[in-house]
Amino acid sequence: MSDRLNVVLGAWLQGEATLQTLVSEPAALQWILSADELEIAGILRFLESVPPSITDVQRKLLDRVLNLLAIRLREEEDLPNDELDRIASAYRKWGATHRMGHLLLALLSALSSDAALDRFVELVVEQPPTNPSAAAIAFVPLLRQDSLPVETLFPKLLEALSHLTVASLVLDLANYVTRQGMVTKHPAADRLDALGELFSGLVARLSKFEKEPPKEAKEFAAAKVQVTEATSIALAICDAMSLIGDPKAVGKLKSALDLSHRKLRLEAAVALAMLENEEGKEKLVELVAEPVCRPRILAIAEDLELAEKIPAEYQTTQAKVEGELAAWLSLESQFGLPPHEVEAVDERTLGWPGFEQPMECHLIRYAYHMPAGTFQSVGIVGPVTQSFAVDLTSLPIQDIYAAFAGWQAEHAEVFELEPNKWQPNQAQLAENLRQRVEQEGYESPQVAMLGFFFGDVRMIAGTRREGQAGTVVADMRETTFYPAGESRHPIGPREAYFIHTGREYLHAFNKERPEWASLGASLEAEEQQEKPEEN
Repeated sequence: MSDRLNVVLGAWLQGEATLQTLVSEPAALQWILSADELEIAGILRFLESVPPSITDVQRKLLDRVLNLLAIRLREEEDLPNDELDRIASAYRKWGATHRMGHLLLALLSALSSDAALDRFVELVVEQPPTNPSAAAIAFVPLLRQDSLPVETLFPKLLEALSHLTVASLVLDLANYVTRQGMVTKHPAADRLDALGELFSGLVARLSKFEKEPPKEAKEFAAAKVQVTEATSIALAICDAMSLIGDPKAVGKLKSALDLSHRKLRLEAAVALAMLENEEGKEKLVELVAEPVCRPRILAIAEDLELAEKIPAEYQTTQAKVEGELAAWLSLESQFGLPPHEVEAVDERTLGWPGFEQPMECHLIRYAYHMPAGTFQSVGIVGPVTQSFAVDLTSLPIQDIYAAFAGWQAEHAEVFELEPNKWQPNQAQLAENLRQRVEQEGYESPQVAMLGFFFGDVRMIAGTRREGQAGTVVADMRETTFYPAGESRHPIGPREAYFIHTGREYLHAFNKERPEWASLGASLEAEEQQEKPEEN
């Protein structure tokens, strides 16, 4: 057995302290990326011996080992059958609820050979992960392949449709291989009736939740998880029905048009329109008025011969960018629901870091009105679609652009370090700068990080000036203060530093644009100018 592998096994056996030392050293496991066949076999034997119950430190080690092993196995066309059996054996031993089990499935799906996928399908049908998010990680490698042995996956994998944690993923994969032309017939085409019955049950469950949501907080939270699960499956079924192309699905799809859930109504209408159903087309023309639905509808309007029916006001650049931001905000990785208000407030062409040509940039103000209060901010659509979880509405226009430019720009000589990563000389520099800004009148500056910008070093600290909260950025030459604002969602040190670096980037990329330096009116001031006088 290799010495490198012995280090891992020894740390695992010696206890938490030794294991923590190994986990905290980033380079300690990098050898796995170049592991030879014997070392790979040894790692798989080790994984097979791991017990179902593990500590947090053991989880961190397994996470690192499995991710590095997955990268290493990308270089392999396949593994010997006995090694594949070890992965399957480890998965069964760990159990479906194991916190790392999905990464074993991902090893098999990443190999994507007949032998590996045969075991993958068997395990998913027999013992699927109980966490939908974890299950998704196991399926992702398959959704990135240009070619797959589809006959190994289907129809056997369709047996997993009875497991709600993986049902949407199974259908997403079936839809993917159909859309990519890997099959001439949708894998679930012969199960259309069963899909229809499942869809009807899901719609009924969602309708009940909308009409009679649980009143107790604990029950509501549990029901919401079930609703999210049901919605994802229903959305995958809509896509499958449109790809199968059988008009028999029309009646089932129409039942979703009365739901409040915008995304499901939209995809049901899209599927109906794909099946040449006029009611579905009419619903799409109606839904285009909702910004969150607009990008999807406009993208397929030509193919469905709907472009002429969509009002011109929803096909303007302003309407499109409002829709793009609303759709982005509604993603589960962002707010998870569309904003209640959305309005484009500025557009211009700017030189932008990372792009050779000037970019069309659009700022969009949005707001969420929630029981706990209103959250509002400004997002950008253009070189990037982005927003922050802080209120930017009080900033000058150019500082809002700067915040996004500073966030997006990447360069090897531009980075930040938090205090726990400082060298002694960096800690001393931070302290010197902190003392200087304190002498300048800034109250109790709390250093958040050091910023390194093309050889220049800045201290970034939370502070107050003349009673106003904010962030101070100081280098060896000057000190700049960025107010946090009066919102309940103030601008913090990180966002303030985005503005600071973004100003420098945009100045460098827009030197030939004299109007850039003259922009200074805040969104709030512009809004006040536009408001009619109140009696």
